[in-house]
Amino acid sequence: MTDSFTNNEFPIRNKWNTGGYSAESLWWHADEKVKENSGENVVFLMVPGNPGVIDYYISFLMTIHEEHERKIDVIGVSNIGHSHEPQDKNSDTLYSLQDQIDHKIQCFDELREKFTRNSLPPKVILCGHSIGAYICSQVLKARPNHGIINIYSLFPTLQHMRKTPNGVMLNFLFGESQRNLASSFIQSIRYLLAPRIFKFVVKLCTFQSEPQLSVTTEKLLHGPIVKNALYMANTEMETVKELDEEIYRQHLEKFVFYFAAGDNWAPLSHYNDMLKRFPDGNIILCDQGLPHAFVIGHGEKMGIRVASWIGKTLEI
Repeated sequence: MTDSFTNNEFPIRNKWNTGGYSAESLWWHADEKVKENSGENVVFLMVPGNPGVIDYYISFLMTIHEEHERKIDVIGVSNIGHSHEPQDKNSDTLYSLQDQIDHKIQCFDELREKFTRNSLPPKVILCGHSIGAYICSQVLKARPNHGIINIYSLFPTLQHMRKTPNGVMLNFLFGESQRNLASSFIQSIRYLLAPRIFKFVVKLCTFQSEPQLSVTTEKLLHGPIVKNALYMANTEMETVKELDEEIYRQHLEKFVFYFAAGDNWAPLSHYNDMLKRFPDGNIILCDQGLPHAFVIGHGEKMGIRVASWIGKTLEI
């Protein structure tokens, strides 16, 4: 993160360059006077799912910031390779799940250094959506004693992804030839259609409305990003198998797991399995009918729920 994060516009956008990686980031900064009066130095870091375009999470993150009256810093960062950068000569580089984990560890280290005040490091809350929940658990595993006070795992894909209903149905899309075909198809459609026609076609296919529709057409649907998202998904299928039970057992009090009954990426069987393994865990089944892709139209509702968890933890 650079010192360009200093004005009062929300969110503050920047390219976060760390460890040789570049990713888009958003920052809703705390009001320093309010933060000082609250006596808390808290940073909330959002790790997205796949595709990892952080703009999908704007409503969610903004709600958390507003619910806490600017007492905490709220930051979100895209997955590497999931940002549209026409000037990037390395746009064809593919990044695995492990690359994303390494990147988020580096982001965490840099955040912790940046927000340390008077030799006191910040309290850090990690929030991961879908595969982002798995990434957050691996950040904690790498940095177990570095001020992480909570991890909110939203619709978490923590085990046997290839065996989930969506994993079984969609796994064929993630191979190399399919990735190349999908990438080429998207690039060809973008070239052949005028932007407004392209947007209309995407709206017909996805049923999305603004502002998510613009995020999809302007940020996500570019050949290199589609290829990276599919490649990352392929490495997820290969990596996320048996539950990493030890990390959750060691730090169970820090986790909130939030499942939904109709989720085909983190199915009800995973919720029941977590209850069986961790009967004392904070394992919640959604009672609001939210979908796995809650960021499409339900960000504010999820943001209010997460903000309430933060309030209980910090009593602010």
